Amino acid sequence: SGRRDCGCDSYCCDCYDPHQASYGYGLDSDAELDWINGLRVGYDHGFLIASQHARNLGASEYPFQLRFNGWGQLRHTVLNSTGSGNDQNQFQLKRGRLIFSGVAFNPDFHFLIQLDGRSSSGDDVRLLDYYLSYDVGHAKLGLRRGQFGLRTGKYKMPFTLARWLSGKELEFTDRSVASTFFDVNRSFAWGIYGASRRFLCPVFWEAAIFNGLVTGGAETGSTGSLDSNFAYSARIHSYPTGKWGAGELADFENHQRLATRIGLGYASSRIDSRGTTEFNTLRVVDSGATLSSMLSAHFDDTPISYSVNLFCTDYSFKYRGLSGTLEYYFRSVADFEGVDVSSLFDHGFWLQYGYFVSPANFQLLTRWSRVVGNSGTLGGENQSSDEIAAGAAWYFRENHAKAVVDVSHLNGAPIDSSSLDVVPGERGWLYRCQIQFSF
Repeated sequence: SGRRDCGCDSYCCDCYDPHQASYGYGLDSDAELDWINGLRVGYDHGFLIASQHARNLGASEYPFQLRFNGWGQLRHTVLNSTGSGNDQNQFQLKRGRLIFSGVAFNPDFHFLIQLDGRSSSGDDVRLLDYYLSYDVGHAKLGLRRGQFGLRTGKYKMPFTLARWLSGKELEFTDRSVASTFFDVNRSFAWGIYGASRRFLCPVFWEAAIFNGLVTGGAETGSTGSLDSNFAYSARIHSYPTGKWGAGELADFENHQRLATRIGLGYASSRIDSRGTTEFNTLRVVDSGATLSSMLSAHFDDTPISYSVNLFCTDYSFKYRGLSGTLEYYFRSVADFEGVDVSSLFDHGFWLQYGYFVSPANFQLLTRWSRVVGNSGTLGGENQSSDEIAAGAAWYFRENHAKAVVDVSHLNGAPIDSSSLDVVPGERGWLYRCQIQFSF
């Protein structure tokens, strides 16, 4: 998770490095590694190869490290549709990830490559993430590690908690309908990140400038499908009380003292019809139709552009086996050019609870996800969509090995998601059973 247990009562900048949130880099003091031909090899939160100190290039201990991790989710999905979609009954590999990460030349220069193969992509394996990070604060300014750094590459844009979380940290089999509707996802970007201990509790932040909202597919590098407008996003979060622990959502430690996390996020871009990737992606409530198709009745080969501003806030807690998270979203689509449309406003949330009936082993789950807004009527009356879900999780080795079953009722899903097995306007019952394994 990128954390080190220093015994402090809350998070500190030495315990946590935000750009290492999904994959740790440093060596644990108790890691059992062996020397083989001048290399340090073994297992430390992943299979690790590190160069011998005597052979480094003037850097500190273990300047060259390569860590190999992997994880996957095998899922059985059943959908009893009462809407326009088809029923489903199938086995799938929802996520099959291989991660290569480490440091090179000096301990402040990090890299990460993540490959993804899944059922929906057929035989193709895609480059999901590729980025480089440089801890400028520590390397050049004498600051503690993680206080100020630079990052570039393809990665998750800093905005929502739901996207910031790794898929293997989720308590349900997947993210909610609301978090998917307001998602920004991945893109190619230049960004900065950091942490501060000048407040009552440590604060972590990240900001980025990137190609556009929801441009994380293979077409991201194609100039013909992107407009000329950059997008901007930022996220800040903190842990006001307690020591958060290992799980990003589940209370594995059975906290006897309340542990809390709060966060804020913002994203913005100008979207132009000449960039088909973004223009054909945003969807409306509650049909799930694309906004571009809704606007098509108002123009005839006329260039259209509009501004999108998104805001979110989240709160999570852990206490005596009970964990809860609320994330609320707001989306404004305004300043239309080329069509006579007023501003559109949508908002929504996901509210989730988990409770360990058997400590760190068997957990009961419940979630409510809702989206409300007037985008589906182009500024007219509000429409809404709901997802009500319940489930259970068995943890064999925390999030490294677990099984999850859940059931959701959908009422007009405003998304099109192969990960969630949900199509636009879907109504009905969705049943999922999933096995997860990671190393």
